[in-house]
Amino acid sequence: MSGLKNKAPDSRGKLIRSFILRTLLYSIVLLGLIYLYEYCGLGSTGFIYNEF
Repeated sequence: MSGLKNKAPDSRGKLIRSFILRTLLYSIVLLGLIYLYEYCGLGSTGFIYNEF
């Protein structure tokens, strides 16, 4: 198993930076999906039985 090498653990700053960047990315994607849902107007349709 010469391909496996002992790897030094990641520094605390690198882990924090990774967490913050990942959180920002997921937040942007979630906000984008909410915006697109509102933009399409899927939630603006009336209740189907109002006309009856």
